[in-house]
Amino acid sequence: MTSLEHDPSATQGEEAVFKIITPDNRAQNSALIDAMHEMRYRIVVGEWGWDIPDIAKGYDKDQFDTDDTVYVIVRSRAGDVVGSSRLNPTIHPHMMSELFADYCDLQPYPVGRDVWECSRFVTDRALMEDAVDDFRVRCRLGLGLTAWSLDNKVSRLSWLTHQKFFNLVQKVWDTEPLGLPKREGDGWAWIPAVSRMDEATFDRQLDRYRNADAIVAQYMGARPALSQAQVV
Repeated sequence: MTSLEHDPSATQGEEAVFKIITPDNRAQNSALIDAMHEMRYRIVVGEWGWDIPDIAKGYDKDQFDTDDTVYVIVRSRAGDVVGSSRLNPTIHPHMMSELFADYCDLQPYPVGRDVWECSRFVTDRALMEDAVDDFRVRCRLGLGLTAWSLDNKVSRLSWLTHQKFFNLVQKVWDTEPLGLPKREGDGWAWIPAVSRMDEATFDRQLDRYRNADAIVAQYMGARPALSQAQVV
């Protein structure tokens, strides 16, 4: 088993690395799921300005939050949801098949029992202590996504993301584009992609998590500020 409920180097009382919510344990985690949907709304609607049809005010839950969906959730030491992402099986309707199929102009979006779609990779930077904390939260989400994939024999994740985040992901995941960048009215350039899940990927993510201070220091030396990456 690859999945980590807690950072092996954490001291007692520190935060869990990530929490995996599956159909099997969803009922006993209903309050945490509600907090996740509320956090997502604050960011994707309140900060990013997305217009998502038919969702309740203050609560980002759409047609792709289904009975099959798996969530990766990251909490702060205070217990607040600071990051989350969702996974959906591609053998059922998902965002790429229903909304973004025409973005895949290099190769068809993959479908199979070993291929799941990653979406709503969202973090709440307002709850972060600093840039290192922000980096670690993103690492924790990546670890959760990869660990769950490996534990459940999922070999690839498909997703649609901003071009800048695509470039960052390539440093960690073996990733290839499914289409050329498409620029929307909001000015963002979006790329559909697929990433391979393997043990080497998990190890790279764990190294980045443990070396967050040094990596962020190097990054901040090259750029004035961290950007907010977006994954649909």
